[in-house]
Amino acid sequence: MGSSSRQRRDARRRATGPRSATGDVGALIDVARRFAVDAPGALGPRVSQLNELSAAAPGGEADPVKLVIGDVLAGITRAWEQGWQPLDLVHAVHRRASKAAARWITGAVLVEAQHSGARDRAPQAWVEQLDALASRGRADDELLPRGGRASVAQWTVALVVLDFMRRLPPSQLLMPPPSRWGHGDGAAQPRRADPSSVPLTQQRAKTLTKIRALLAKAESTDFVAEADALTAKAQDLMTRHAIDEALLADEAGQSVDVGSIRVLIHHPYAVEKATLLDVIGRANRCRAVWSDYASYAMLVGVPTDLAQVEMLFTSTLVQATRAMTQAGEESHGLDRSTSFRKAFLVAYAHRIGQRLAESSHEAAATYGTDLVPVFQRQEAAIAGEFDRLFPQVTSGGRRSSFDARGWHAGTAAADAAVLPAGAVES
Repeated sequence: MGSSSRQRRDARRRATGPRSATGDVGALIDVARRFAVDAPGALGPRVSQLNELSAAAPGGEADPVKLVIGDVLAGITRAWEQGWQPLDLVHAVHRRASKAAARWITGAVLVEAQHSGARDRAPQAWVEQLDALASRGRADDELLPRGGRASVAQWTVALVVLDFMRRLPPSQLLMPPPSRWGHGDGAAQPRRADPSSVPLTQQRAKTLTKIRALLAKAESTDFVAEADALTAKAQDLMTRHAIDEALLADEAGQSVDVGSIRVLIHHPYAVEKATLLDVIGRANRCRAVWSDYASYAMLVGVPTDLAQVEMLFTSTLVQATRAMTQAGEESHGLDRSTSFRKAFLVAYAHRIGQRLAESSHEAAATYGTDLVPVFQRQEAAIAGEFDRLFPQVTSGGRRSSFDARGWHAGTAAADAAVLPAGAVES
């Protein structure tokens, strides 16, 4: 009998005999998982063992491929109940593991959605996230080739994702989890989290369309003066629109509706980008919390303000990135260092925050004292929801020394992004 036949026979015996219970295979998976994370270069011999077992027990309970995939899918289901959402989870895997791992779990999330019938039961915001993931990948039940056909690279990615899912901490519950879908009792559900779920009146839809169009033009133009004018007009329109909605809701005796969203922030310079989001949020009555683990910021505020902050953040980040790149080109590469760019973005955020706060104050002043009790009620409601979501949140500091050239360049760029208050044609 040849050595290869003897190995297959031994693997089959291990897979079917009393010593090859699922627990023994699970122990081998655990060992391989640790190698995949800590010493991937030494994973080869473990992959050979896993493939032997998979070839000997294709599709059986002791098939390591089936066990790994089942463990990951169960972890995804558990993650939804603990507050994670599809885009958040994939983004966190990309941040903590790798781009390949993010692609793999994208497929796994889509497979889990198929198995659970999520598209037929989930809220629209959840379905839209699945659609976004489907544009990047596809649902394929063979996430990992069976029958001993998986390569070392394929096993490595799957085991890294498995390790991530086993270590995944709970997140904040922003919308009803799958176990609550279809239940009529809303008392146990969190308050509305998605600003897009607010019913759109014709006037509100018209205003938001104008705002998006203005910001889209500001992001696409190569002319700084034109971008400044478009951003200024959009900011003023958003501020007045938010105030009008707050006053109308107050006059109608409606309670303050507070929601929360996650804004995914990409590297590099994620913390500095989050600083820009934070100052824009503060200028628009929203509170933010940064998650370094998953590289996203949580915003808490009324739905109109949340939508406004997210739109304005996207636009100003595009403009800041363009100005930062231009500064590097004009200096013939001298201003492309990491320290310069971090200082540039923080200075830009600091100055934009000041100017937005001034603009918001000026716009609010035109409405007189009627806004004072309205904003006080909003602030109290937002504080209550913030404390519910983050009962133990702490504020942290970061180093205060920055590249001086980057700081001055960022401040100058923010000064160029003029955002005055003023009358806007509607």
